[in-house]
Amino acid sequence: MEFLIGFLIIIFVYFVYSGKKSSNWNSQYRIALGSYFGLTAEQAKNENNFDGVCKFEENPIVTNIRLSKGEKAYAAFHNLSLMEYKRDGGVGAYGITLRKKVLPGVFLRGGVGKFGTSKSWQSETTGSLYITNKGVVYDGGMKNIKLPWNKIMKENILENEIQIEKSNGQPIILQGNIDPQEAAKFTVVSRMYESL
Repeated sequence: MEFLIGFLIIIFVYFVYSGKKSSNWNSQYRIALGSYFGLTAEQAKNENNFDGVCKFEENPIVTNIRLSKGEKAYAAFHNLSLMEYKRDGGVGAYGITLRKKVLPGVFLRGGVGKFGTSKSWQSETTGSLYITNKGVVYDGGMKNIKLPWNKIMKENILENEIQIEKSNGQPIILQGNIDPQEAAKFTVVSRMYESL
């Protein structure tokens, strides 16, 4: 019984810590984003929609990748894993099926079941994501992606994941530790250039 109580206390502490860490990241992100809209830290913590005049006076950062002429990088995220939805080697079956023995070694099969190999999100490669005035550039160890702003529908930034939805095809999902300051820059730069 004591073991069960101790286990429940550990689970409770874990969820409280995770919730506090997530809310701390969200408040840091909102404060950083609010600074571009001229809001104080207290105003930005409670704000959900950041609209109005935005002042972005950041200097471009130096990168170790080759950018096109006139392209400048403003934010960088390092050690992000590019996630791909692919077969994981597992075999599964589901549904209603019928298997009736007709003769020795001969079976009649029917139904709506499905048999196949399962798929899941898996890490393809690790690299860095750069946010530029012309789009996003992912520089990975085994795969590189360059996506202009007019091909990006929207982006969703969380404390451990960036999801970039393209105008066609699967979304780009990157997982890793996301810096809230860089995430705020990503949001501001995307608002400036996605509408052009």
